[in-house]
Amino acid sequence: MVPAERWPPELWIWAMTVRGLLLRILAVLLVMAWAPHGRAQQQFATAGGSVQPLGNDACPAADGTDEDRTYPIRKLAFEADAAGRHDVARHLMRCAIRANPKDLTALKQEVYLDLNAKDNQEAIEDIDALRGLGAATAQLEAQQGYIYANEKKYGEARSAFGRAIAFGDAAVTAQAMGAIRVLDGEFPRHVLSVSVDSEYLNRFDDGIVDAGAKYSERIGSRSPFLVFGTARLLRDTASNGGTLPQIFSDNAFLTGAGLAFQPHGAPFMVSAEANEAYVFYGSKTGGGALVPDYRAIGGYYQTWRAGPDTKLGDRFSVEANGSLGFYSRYQHDAIAYLQPREIVDVARQGSLRISGFLQESVALDTNRQFYNNIFELIPGVQVTNAKLGGLALRVEYVRGYYLPDANASANPYGTSYNDFRFRLIFQKNIPLGLGAR
Repeated sequence: MVPAERWPPELWIWAMTVRGLLLRILAVLLVMAWAPHGRAQQQFATAGGSVQPLGNDACPAADGTDEDRTYPIRKLAFEADAAGRHDVARHLMRCAIRANPKDLTALKQEVYLDLNAKDNQEAIEDIDALRGLGAATAQLEAQQGYIYANEKKYGEARSAFGRAIAFGDAAVTAQAMGAIRVLDGEFPRHVLSVSVDSEYLNRFDDGIVDAGAKYSERIGSRSPFLVFGTARLLRDTASNGGTLPQIFSDNAFLTGAGLAFQPHGAPFMVSAEANEAYVFYGSKTGGGALVPDYRAIGGYYQTWRAGPDTKLGDRFSVEANGSLGFYSRYQHDAIAYLQPREIVDVARQGSLRISGFLQESVALDTNRQFYNNIFELIPGVQVTNAKLGGLALRVEYVRGYYLPDANASANPYGTSYNDFRFRLIFQKNIPLGLGAR
């Protein structure tokens, strides 16, 4: 082999050129092999730009001052958020919290980043962490209340709003109290219900009143069970006692208590109650008597209104109303009622509304009493005023039929009847305890 120093000049120049080319290729390969690591390290340094952190769990070093080690991470997070890279900002702020669980600034910012990402559970946990560090605010507590309310955790929502109120911030207190009123209005835990149904029956020249008050309390904020106490008065003007009493309607005053099952917002209820009834014409001489009254009732009530974008418009609505109950005082009778009603608003003027309706009413019982086995068609007119919530005036024409399966031998009124009825109805559910609980 010829030594390199003896190569011809042309061959020496060619060798140097090849060696230089090989060295350049090797250098490029080394740079390419090393570059991903170098860029990945730089991604955190430019997290506010167009790149993202490396991996879901990778975090930059908390290499700030002894007083604030996580400041550099928070700075990157703020830059990322300002650049619209909210996921990057949220990840970096979480990095700061992992490095320093007492980083109050990072925790507060993370709450809002969680809410922006619609991660309610993380927001709740971050607010809980701030509370544990004594750094929660009225605004954050109220925000947790809204989260719980949207998740239908009404007890937790009330508690959070209560904590917000405790800060004494006037603006937040007003908002929190308003939120509690909404919760108590839609999903009340303590309710006083008052009802009066007074009507005049032209057929019997009889005035009837059914008035009652019931206090109910839900057993736990999310429980479907309620306990209640009730008082009810049933009277009419045509009935009379004596040795030959004439009874057209129930005449009694009842007091008692019971247990009901009704999930939040459900249109149905099942209840059982025990009452003591003072029956005005209950004794053999036509006087009053105390009689036990036990009841178990399942009921359903729901209203549907057509939307404004439908062909019917929002003037048309339908009510579904029905119940099935056992009544010990009525000779241990089981009675079912079904009373759907179709309603059309014919006139509106401010808060005043005049509606026409058609109600179909069916009653059936197991004792085959003729007055509890009927079918009625009831067209009528109803007047309501939104400023007098719960109050309605109705004028009704009734075309009724006694059903043939009933005990016809005890019926002195034939197979059908007509009647005009005038009714004044008041129904109001009053939530109690509007403060925080």
